[in-house]
Amino acid sequence: MQLLQKLASALNPQTSKKPETVSGHAQHPVAQPVTSQQHTGTTSGAANQEAAKVLGHFADPKTPAAKKEPAKPAGLYPGVTDLTGTYGKLAAGTRSETNGVVLHRTETPTAQGALNAYNQRIKNGDHVGAQYLIDEAGKTDLIAPADSLMYHAKGFNSSALGIEVVGPGVHLDRSGKDKSLRDQVTDLNLSPELESRLLGYSDKQLNNVVKWNGDTIYEDISGKQKRAVWNLTNQLAQTYNLDMSSLSKHGKDESGSNNYTPQTMPDFSAHEHINPKALGEGEAMTEFLAARQQYPHLVESAAAQLEKLKASGASPEALQQKMAILQREQETLGALNLDGNQQEQALLLQEQKSGKPGEATHREQLRTDYYDDFYDRMAELKGITK
Repeated sequence: MQLLQKLASALNPQTSKKPETVSGHAQHPVAQPVTSQQHTGTTSGAANQEAAKVLGHFADPKTPAAKKEPAKPAGLYPGVTDLTGTYGKLAAGTRSETNGVVLHRTETPTAQGALNAYNQRIKNGDHVGAQYLIDEAGKTDLIAPADSLMYHAKGFNSSALGIEVVGPGVHLDRSGKDKSLRDQVTDLNLSPELESRLLGYSDKQLNNVVKWNGDTIYEDISGKQKRAVWNLTNQLAQTYNLDMSSLSKHGKDESGSNNYTPQTMPDFSAHEHINPKALGEGEAMTEFLAARQQYPHLVESAAAQLEKLKASGASPEALQQKMAILQREQETLGALNLDGNQQEQALLLQEQKSGKPGEATHREQLRTDYYDDFYDRMAELKGITK
């Protein structure tokens, strides 16, 4: 009430005087017509300021402006760590188009080694690097925005982005002083098709192939890295409308020299298939991508084959082991279909925090086991479908 009286007093100083009373009641003045001239002169500037203060007391509180979220860099998918603030200067600009992805290895045993090299290149003003880095534990980092221009594959930089996976190459000794070259290759952990092809060469051919490719070969990537490569390439395929079945092949004598052009390159290429590089740098990944796409079809084919065996009268004992394999793979396929699902991740995190493993924890273990034993599991499925 005091504020209202103060407002009235401020707006019309003449009414601020206490009116005369009759029998203890205020006497209301007789209303008089007021001209515009008279009206404008009834309130002083000081009174207007005072009134504004009083009115401000009744004003709705101001809602603070919503803070704008900074724009996410291109290619920052769920589960990918954004390192563009630290390493984004490695980019030489923005790429005008994306027609493919090139798969690389870092030549370092750890991600930190690769990141240290990136830092040094930034200091030197170099732009050699890839947009993504998958570390030794399968964690995926965004080094520079996916649409940035990086120098990672000569002749293809302006149309392709790159993924580097941590892992050094192995130097081979062609002299055979301690062990024959063939035995050295046999001892390596190579992806099955690459190993079979190399060991299929004569000793002379194998020696030449190793020589022409720098005496270095890359082993297969780990299960955690396989999982990361699969999830990331699928996301990139959706973003850039790429075909997961469009995969590069090696050239003559395992050479990538003049094997593809920017116009003919597949959607997903091993670095050594498009540039002269060491053996197996990216082929472990293209071979894996091809096999991983076969998996759902193999599970389906195995189920159909076992139904045929049942119908033919095969004994339960003869089918028992194959049925156990099929049931495991069917359950695993269901778990894989939930990989990266936000609800699945939330449920898994909840189980981990509570210390009470549940269905999500079980499915996560199925996914881990699958990628760790990937080629063995594929071989078992193929054995059923024969």
